[in-house]
Order: sequence, then C-alpha cells, then structure tokens
Amino acid sequence: MRPTPALGSLAVLFAVAVGVGLLATPRPPERRVKLAVLVVFDQMRGDYLERWRPLFGPDGFARLQRDGAWFTHCHYPYGVTTTGPGHASMLTGACADVHGIVNNSWVEARVEAYCAGDSRYHFVPGTKPAKAKNAGTPERLRSETVADVLKEVHGAKAKVFGLSLKDRSAILPTGRRPDGAYWFEGGTFGTSTYYADRVHPWVERFNGSKFADQWKGKDWTRFRPDIDYTLWSGPDDVRGEGVGAAQGVTFPHPTTRDAKYYEAVVCSPFGNDLLLQLAKTCVSAERLGTRDAPDLLVVSFSSNDLIGHTWGPDSHEVLDVTLRSDALMAELLAFLDAKVGKGRYLLGLTADHGVCPLPEVSAASGVAPDAKRVKGTDLKARIDKHLTEKFRSPKQADGKDSNWAESIIFPWVRLNQALIDLSGRTRAEIATEAARCLTEEPKLNVMRTFTQAELAGTFPDSDVIANRMKRSFDPSRCGDLAVVLEPYSIPAGLAATHGAPFDYDTHVPLLVYGPGIRGGERSEPTTPQALASIFAKWLEVRRPKDAAFPVPATLE
Repeated sequence: MRPTPALGSLAVLFAVAVGVGLLATPRPPERRVKLAVLVVFDQMRGDYLERWRPLFGPDGFARLQRDGAWFTHCHYPYGVTTTGPGHASMLTGACADVHGIVNNSWVEARVEAYCAGDSRYHFVPGTKPAKAKNAGTPERLRSETVADVLKEVHGAKAKVFGLSLKDRSAILPTGRRPDGAYWFEGGTFGTSTYYADRVHPWVERFNGSKFADQWKGKDWTRFRPDIDYTLWSGPDDVRGEGVGAAQGVTFPHPTTRDAKYYEAVVCSPFGNDLLLQLAKTCVSAERLGTRDAPDLLVVSFSSNDLIGHTWGPDSHEVLDVTLRSDALMAELLAFLDAKVGKGRYLLGLTADHGVCPLPEVSAASGVAPDAKRVKGTDLKARIDKHLTEKFRSPKQADGKDSNWAESIIFPWVRLNQALIDLSGRTRAEIATEAARCLTEEPKLNVMRTFTQAELAGTFPDSDVIANRMKRSFDPSRCGDLAVVLEPYSIPAGLAATHGAPFDYDTHVPLLVYGPGIRGGERSEPTTPQALASIFAKWLEVRRPKDAAFPVPATLE
C-alpha cells in the first residue's frame, strides 16, 4: 500500500536521523581487516603461557593476553598430534579424518608418502637438496583452507604467503594457490617447482644478504641471566637430554662454523630470528595489508620444536626460547602496528601440538614411575613372533619369525598382505590378533590399540582417547592398527616428542587479537581449528567447506 505523505516524510526524517546518528544506537566497532596473520610456534604447549607469564614483557604475549582473546582451554580434538596434521587443521577447520593429513608421513599403496611433498617437484633455487625425499606441494591436502577461499573471492588482488623453516609448515595452511610458500633448506629460503620456477626478487635479495650466516661461531647463551632458570624450568642437565647439532647438553651452546652450522641455527632461537626477518621483509616488499583486498600471512616458527625435541619441555633451553619468543612477538606486533596500522590487522597465535616430558623426568618426579622409551623394533618383534606362532603356514616351516609387521610409523602398524593371504584369515582377524598380543605384553607399555574396524565404528562420548584417535583415521592412509602407549611413555628416537592423544600433546595456546575483539582470558573450550571460522569471519569470506568448528561464542 502506498504510504501517506505524512508517513513518507516521517520515514525520510527517520532515515536521515539514523544516518547522522541522532536516533541510532552506537555502531559496533569496525572490524574489517587488511591483513590476517597466523603465527604458529611449533611445539609450544598450552601451559607455557601461564607457567612463565610473570617473566614476559608487556608488549609480546602479555599484550595478546591482555588486549586480545586468550583461550586457555584449547585442545586439538584428534590423536596423532604431529606437525603435518596440526598445520593442515588450523585453516581448514577440519580434522585428519577429513583433510587427509594423518601424520607427517604414512604408507599409501605400499609406498611411504610425505604429507607435503612429491618427487615430481624439486627445490627452487637450485636442485633438490640431497636430504629431501620430496619437494613441496599441498596436493595431499584434501580440504580447502581460508587461503583458498580468500583467493576464490578476491583472486590476485589478495596476496597469500606462507613462511617457515619447515616446508610442511609453510605449505599446508596456505592451500593450493598462495602467492608464495617458502622454507629453509641448506642455508637459503626457497620454494618448489609446484609454485614457481624462481623465487620472488625479495627472497633472492634476502638470501643474497647472507643474513643466515651472522651467527657463525656465536654461542647461544641465556636470554635472561637475571632470573633463576632452574627455579622456573628444572635442572640444566638431566638424563635423557640430547646435544642438538653438536651443541652440547648445557649452556652455553656453540654454533659451529662447519657443515652442521645451519642445523645448529634452526635448533636454536637464531632460527626464529632468521624467520622473523624474512616475514618483515615479505610484508614490506609485498605491501601486505595496504590494498583494498585483504591479505593473509602465515608465519610458523619451527625452532621451538627442534629445541623441545632435543632438550625436553622442562629444560633451560625451552624456557629460554619461550622468553625469546615473547620478545619476538613484541617486535612483530610493533612492526605490524607501524606497517599496517593498529585496528587494521587480525592476528591469531597457536601451536601445532604440545609435547610429552622426557620419560626420565616423568619417572624421577613420580608422575609416571614406569615411563619409558618404546622401540618400534620391539613392537614389531612381538607381532612377528606371536603371529608366526599362531598362523604359521607350510611355507614358513623354517622356524624363523616372519615379517608380519611390514611397517611401523607411530602410531600406525601396517601388516603384510602376502602373509595374511597365506594364513587363510581376513585382514581384520590378523589385525585383531596383533592388537591383542601388544596389549598383553606389559614390557611394551602399550595402553590401548585400535584396529581399522574399531576406528570405523563409534565410541561413547566419554571415551576421549578413542574419539581422538578416530578423528585421526583415514582408512587409505593409516595402518591396520594404531598403538597408543601408556601416558608419559614415548616412541624411541628423540629426547622428547609428541604425537599421542593425551592432554600434554593436544593442549596448545590460542590467542586472537584484532579489531572488535574484547581483551581478556576465556575459559570457553575450543580448538585451533576455530581459527578457520575466525579468520573467515574477520576477512569477510565464507568458511572453508570442511570447517567444523565455529567462532567461539565469547569472541562474537
């Protein structure tokens, strides 16, 4: 119905009044961002930011805790907590059972596959490094990321870069079509022929500056000699610690001038300093956050992880790199304030996994008196012996144990199909028997096993461990059974490690800072995968298709 002139006039007046704010309620703060930055500290366990909070300066972690949203109950909801799955999960918003990155590597079609590489590509610049089995590609990732959606919406107007010391950490969060993914190999930052035939000019200039060579012969010493590291972390010399790249067990740690130099750099806080400088160079050279379309930058600091693996989480070294990471964050935030502008960028900070204490520390403290390092060869020997005795065929009459466990990449065990065929039993039957024999041997410290048939089923919500393992399961990429060791026991090989479905491996920090975000601590349970929804909302694009975790209610 046509309005009367009087009503029409009132409508116009009302519209004008609202337009000038006379009758309008206050508008919510503008939260459109020009740059979204995902910062990852590899292996930064969730309790570190509370444990060492009194030692932080005011402008790094403390600024994010105070002025951003600090989620203290953030856990990965899956069980195989390694670097590949973590970095694949953050910006897809999915778990490994959906996005397909079930581990750093796995056996697929009887061939070992690396989560972020393929032999079809080689490293740029130069030829593929001898130590690298594959050169980088995101092709094994089955889910789209926020980066993919951003490119879908804005195309070349939006820039996406992933930077890390590790290839998988730069590759997996940035999806299929980033403008660049760069990682550190043999003293230079480079990419692979999946992305380009040559590096960006600013990367070439950065490599040419020899910035990475400045620490030759320089010792890594304590960042804060004014505090008692033993009081805050534990002794500087405990049984089970490693030596890194000829760096020794205790401070000071030398940085050699020989062939191990670059290994020593990345296994020290100098590796983080190196990556920070590259990130600043990227923002400046690419003018990130200065155009109409928003940009995305992923910076994953790997040195925390390498240090943690070498000296363990209760060490002077991990305390030191965490304190230095705090100072690094203060420098990065100040740089973004200056280059992009306060209120014009969103920053999310998290980790890809936590870490288990050294078994020797857990045993000595009484937390887990029976904690130990479990050799994969011992698991294999147990399986081979038991299955040979139970299912020996006429072709195995020589009395020797057969190779039933074809491969073990923790936590997955893959069985030998040829022997299964000879046994006349189904694969599921053999897997069930292999699982049973492991849990019945106390010396192996196996708490639980899960066969493919079990993981394909359902578990009650109360069975947290089982459900976490189920979310790490993809039948085409996982073995015939998964092995979960007793809490605080770890696979042998590294001084400290991660990859289990326990809280010390699933608990990570989550801090979100940006326009429209109220500061302070949040007790709301959440996951790092919520970052996919958070980044999508603040970048004003749709969520990735497989994103399964919403924006936390206390962030709305």
